[in-house]
Amino acid sequence: MPVAILALLFTSSFAPAATYGDVEVTLKSEPHGSAFHGYAEIEFLVVNRSAQASREVRVTYPKASYSYGGDHLRAVSRTVTVEAGKRVRVSIAYPERLDLRGNGAGVTIDGREYEDVIPVGSGSGRRGYPSGSYRGSGSQAIALFSKSVDTRFPDWVNRAQMELQAEGKSFSANVFRADQDAAQWSTNWLGYTRYDGVVVTDADLRAMPAEVRNALGQYVECGGSLFVFGRDPLLPGTWKLTPDPRSSVSVATPGFGQCVVTNQTDLSRSPEIVLGPALESWNGTATPWQRVRAPSEANRAFPVVEDVGIPVKGLLVLMLVFVIVIGPVNLLVLARKKRKLWLFWTVPVISFFTCLTVLGYMALTEGWQGRSRVEGFTVLDENSRRASTLGWTGFYTPLLPSGGLHFSPETEVSYQNGEDRYSYSRRGSGSALTIDWTREQHFASGWLTPRVPAHFALRKSELRRERMTISKGADGSVEAVNGLGADLSEFWYLDEGGNMFRADAIPAGARVTLQPAKRPTVAAGAKGLRGVYTGDWATLPDRVKSEGPAMLAPRTYLGMMESAPFLDDGMPGASVRKTRSLVYGILKEGGDGS
Repeated sequence: MPVAILALLFTSSFAPAATYGDVEVTLKSEPHGSAFHGYAEIEFLVVNRSAQASREVRVTYPKASYSYGGDHLRAVSRTVTVEAGKRVRVSIAYPERLDLRGNGAGVTIDGREYEDVIPVGSGSGRRGYPSGSYRGSGSQAIALFSKSVDTRFPDWVNRAQMELQAEGKSFSANVFRADQDAAQWSTNWLGYTRYDGVVVTDADLRAMPAEVRNALGQYVECGGSLFVFGRDPLLPGTWKLTPDPRSSVSVATPGFGQCVVTNQTDLSRSPEIVLGPALESWNGTATPWQRVRAPSEANRAFPVVEDVGIPVKGLLVLMLVFVIVIGPVNLLVLARKKRKLWLFWTVPVISFFTCLTVLGYMALTEGWQGRSRVEGFTVLDENSRRASTLGWTGFYTPLLPSGGLHFSPETEVSYQNGEDRYSYSRRGSGSALTIDWTREQHFASGWLTPRVPAHFALRKSELRRERMTISKGADGSVEAVNGLGADLSEFWYLDEGGNMFRADAIPAGARVTLQPAKRPTVAAGAKGLRGVYTGDWATLPDRVKSEGPAMLAPRTYLGMMESAPFLDDGMPGASVRKTRSLVYGILKEGGDGS
């Protein structure tokens, strides 16, 4: 037994590493368990032992890949410059939905690619679920729990699930223990998106650097779930906990997510009483990712172009005219002129002008640069200055663009077009997909197919300074100054006394007087911002426009705009853009801050 324990300790203390001259690259962390959404994050430590020369190091995962057909992730890479005698943490992330098989991470230093690879366990097999699959009610959510959480926690979760199932509640989850202390967890919120829940202790939150704690806060506010053991924990935001009357926990609902806190540390007796709300929350986080739409279905739900069909009648007419002109007409004219040998140059010329006609028609009707559509819903918290956004974006291009798609490093991009058994689909195209993280999140190649719409669900969390300023005029009227940087087409505000005000339009930078309005009634069973997250994101603006004013809490507002300043424009060169979004704002506590 002591020998086995020592072996376990020693094998876990040595991470896979490789040395390339004076550069050493070590695998620091990788995800565990099979996820079907979010990003998997792999972190490397790059050390330059040279005393004088800096090195340009490129890490690529996987170094070589293969696929059994269908779209697959060919490579995810990042290039960094490591100064002499310095060390740099390099993290790369990729969407879990995608098929990925490979042979470890490859390293290129100053343009030289090395043969030796760094073993990465997650590359040994297919991760997650096949593209286009459906996650049934029996599938499991996954949660990550820290090393300081009681080792009996997995057993408590299993017992809680069995007790809840006996009561007719079907919650299913699998939990994984972190391989690093919570203080060493990722500072990138995307690294947590693959998990439907994260479990920590109050000691973990106190020991975490502010960057790690903020990343957890971003994860929760974008729809994640945090479960905390301990009294009076140092939460990642100014979240207000409310006792849950159904069990001995307190719950906060920051942004689109949930945070569940319990004072109990031992759940040996009746774990379902405490873990019931956590399991429900984890399954709620997984809800939006349960289905992948086929291209045709995605375009019906979120149309980028009205008609993506091939103009069969027009092409048939063109081909008929082409055949008649290049055949009988051409021969008749040349026979009359007694120049039948001219067939050797008239046929290519007629074919050339026919091709030009087709290209000209395409350019006239569709353009060269494609079309994009972006819609979203943002929760803007002026207390933390964090903006949490959900949205959809779609692209359609008649020709394959050379620059790919561009997203910020703070955006989770989830490809929505799965397999369509009854029509052409990207899964049948077998595209090799690549992502480069060097300067941004660059979806470099394989993501777009000419004349096939591509759709992506987006989550984004970032620091923003935009805000609305609400104040009272000299006559006691309520005034609003639009500091959101975009024109508002409609605006609703609920003051601290529960009084509703609205304005038809507020241009960017303008000050208007708000008019009293009747407060909408809250629909039965309304779930607020959490319900927005668990619903269909493809219809967010329409849903929130009708339901949003009723969701307002005191000192919050809802603004509607015909633009999307909080979401990325993935294809800047698109000739036609359709944008629309809404902002749910939470005013700063203690005053408007003007």
